[in-house]
Amino acid sequence: MHKLLGAWQCNCFDRSGEMCVGFTNAYKDFPYWKVKEALAAMTPGSAVSFNRIGLFHFAIYLGLAWPKETLDEPIPLVCHFSGDASSEPMASVRLDDLREVVQNSTVRVYKCSCEPAKRMRVVRESLARVGEEGYNLVTNNCEHFVRDIINNRKFSYQSFWTFAAPLVQLPRLLIGAPIGGSIASSASLSACVASSLTKFASLGLINPDMDLLEISLSGSSGLSASVDVNPCCTKVYTGPNQSIEQELYHCLTCGITGSRVVCRACVFMCHTDCDTRCFNDGPGFCDCQHQMCLVSSEAAPFDEPTESAESVVNS
Repeated sequence: MHKLLGAWQCNCFDRSGEMCVGFTNAYKDFPYWKVKEALAAMTPGSAVSFNRIGLFHFAIYLGLAWPKETLDEPIPLVCHFSGDASSEPMASVRLDDLREVVQNSTVRVYKCSCEPAKRMRVVRESLARVGEEGYNLVTNNCEHFVRDIINNRKFSYQSFWTFAAPLVQLPRLLIGAPIGGSIASSASLSACVASSLTKFASLGLINPDMDLLEISLSGSSGLSASVDVNPCCTKVYTGPNQSIEQELYHCLTCGITGSRVVCRACVFMCHTDCDTRCFNDGPGFCDCQHQMCLVSSEAAPFDEPTESAESVVNS
C-alpha cells in the first residue's frame, strides 16, 4: 500500500521497460529557513516537494546552474509544472530558482540512489519538456509530471485520494479550484512568483553524467529553453572566486598536469587527439588555452633519409 505523499515507490527499470528511473522510499523534511541544508541533501535528477498546507507541490531538482559570464552565484534549478496568475500561459512546465519556489513551505527531499546515467535522463527529459502546457488538476498536475518523468508512470496520489475520500481530501487539493477545469485557479498555481531567471540569457549545468549542458532561456519567465551539450568551456560559467563541481582531466600531450586541468567539454573540443586522463571529480577551473591541439603537425615530421644523410650513416 502506498502512503499518500509520504513514500515514493522505487521503480528503477530500464527505459526499454515500463519504468525508468526511480528512487528509494526514504525522505527528509526541512523547514523553509533551512533551505541550504535541504539543498545539500538533494541529488540532481530526483524529486522534491513543498508542503503548501492544502497540497504538496512537486518538482524535479536539476542541480546548480551557473549564469554565463557573470559574477552571480549558482542557481539551484528546479523543473516543475507550475505558474502564476501573471504568466502566459497561466501554467506550464518551467524552470525556476528553488529558493523562490520554497516560499514558507516545508521542503521534502526524496533520497535517490540511482546511477548517474539514469538521473541524467531525468534531467535531460525535464529540460526537453519545458514549455509544455495542458495543466489539469485531476489528470495532469505537478505530481503527474514528476512521476511521469522519474517513474515513467503518470499518476497523482493527491488526485487519487481526492476521489477516494472526497469529503476529507477535497479541500486539501482544490483550494478553490474547479475540479474539472483544464486550468486551476491562481491560488492552486501559486507555486512560484514571477521567475528571476529572465535576466540570464544562458545557464550552465553539469548534469549527473558530468556533461556540461548550456541552457539558453527564452520567453517571459523561463518558459522556453534550448539545450546544447558540451558546447563550450566551463570557465565561461565561473567567476573569479567560483569553481564548478565537475569532471577534471590532465592532458599529457599538452603538459597540463599537476594542479592544472582541463574540463570535459575541452577534452571533446580542443584535446580530441591528445592523451587525456580523468584526474578528479570536484570543484576546479579549466586551464585550457582553447587552441586545437595539432599533435601531428607539432611533432617533427618523419622523412626518408636524404642521400647525404645516408652517406653519413654508412661512413
